[in-house]
Amino acid sequence: MSPRRAGGEKRAEVLNHVVEVLIERGYDRTRFTDVAKVAGVAVSTLQFYFGSRDDMLVEALHFSCEREVVRLAAIEPDAPPWERLVALINHSLDTCDMNMWRVLFEFWYASMHDEELRQQSEKLQFAWSRPFADAIGRGVALGVFKVDNVENMVTFLVGILDGLLLPQVLRHGYYDVDGVRATVLDVLEKALRVN
Repeated sequence: MSPRRAGGEKRAEVLNHVVEVLIERGYDRTRFTDVAKVAGVAVSTLQFYFGSRDDMLVEALHFSCEREVVRLAAIEPDAPPWERLVALINHSLDTCDMNMWRVLFEFWYASMHDEELRQQSEKLQFAWSRPFADAIGRGVALGVFKVDNVENMVTFLVGILDGLLLPQVLRHGYYDVDGVRATVLDVLEKALRVN
């Protein structure tokens, strides 16, 4: 998907409002009129910026997810491998940016029903996993970790983190973020055979 270029800074502001409405109403129930009301723009402006409702929603999902990819990549890139992994996991289990995780769930939901979006979500997921791959790969190169297949380990770790988003997003009462964090780190330390 290649976004249109009309709108500049105002367009980015509108995309933030699209994300806001998407979180509140969900992918299927978000309409131009909902976003226009919140953003304080005309429906015709949204049509000019994005073309179709689906294009607007897909661009908003990308906009939000790509910001998270950039944030994740910037987390302690020069720290020793284990310390960086701990920081990445802490960020990923952090409940303070629940809106980001809710957008991610909407993205996954929409991707289940749209092959083009599924392919785009795969690319974003790959980009999101790169900081974990970099930290684990660097640890293997330095002899700090012993892993036979870095990509399989990354898939395992990211799968755990993705799965742990569900009880956070749904605010399940049993979810003990500190206990879960300790368990994830303990399992990962054993799996990586940290020296």
